[in-house]
Amino acid sequence: MKLSDLQNITQESRTNTFYLSFSDLMVLLCVFFIMLVSISKIETFSFEKIKTSFTGSTRGTLEELGKKLQGMSQHKGVRISLDKDGLRLDLEVTALFQTASATLKKNALRKIDLLLKEIRKTNYKIDVEGHTDDRNLYYVKKDNSIETNWSLSGRRASTVVLYLRKKGFAKKRLRVVGYASNKPITNIAGKSGRALARARAQNRRVSLLVK
Repeated sequence: MKLSDLQNITQESRTNTFYLSFSDLMVLLCVFFIMLVSISKIETFSFEKIKTSFTGSTRGTLEELGKKLQGMSQHKGVRISLDKDGLRLDLEVTALFQTASATLKKNALRKIDLLLKEIRKTNYKIDVEGHTDDRNLYYVKKDNSIETNWSLSGRRASTVVLYLRKKGFAKKRLRVVGYASNKPITNIAGKSGRALARARAQNRRVSLLVK
């Protein structure tokens, strides 16, 4: 065998080794990016903020929807705000339910029907969150089931979801979440008397998180 033939074989071997190594690297990178996508959570509101910063327009975003709802809402018992998770509508529990009850008062949600109509026009999903105050709730009902802050917050959120279903919201857009007293919006530390009562009233709420 000639020396030139040996050199060609050696060069071909090196080339094949390079391509094999490069292809292995590409496979590993693909696997790595697939894992990143699978474990990542893409938040609509975060994506919209990035989009707005590039386009300079809030058209068709939660920010635009929030401004529209704020302009439409005339009720003190409804608080509309944008936070890191999305567009939030906080509804005061006292206007919706009797104490320790998950049965809606008559026409309790009629005041937000126009707001719901606007939200229903979008494709956003809605987490319906139930929140109680910090006072411990625990008693056995007539059917021997146990009522706690957890169960009450979940049942109230479920009641509101049923109302949304009657208003035409698709099931796949809705989720029930019961937080009990774990996510207060007003700190009660150091408060007493009327100030404490007001803080607890603010913490008792049902929230619609549009995201």
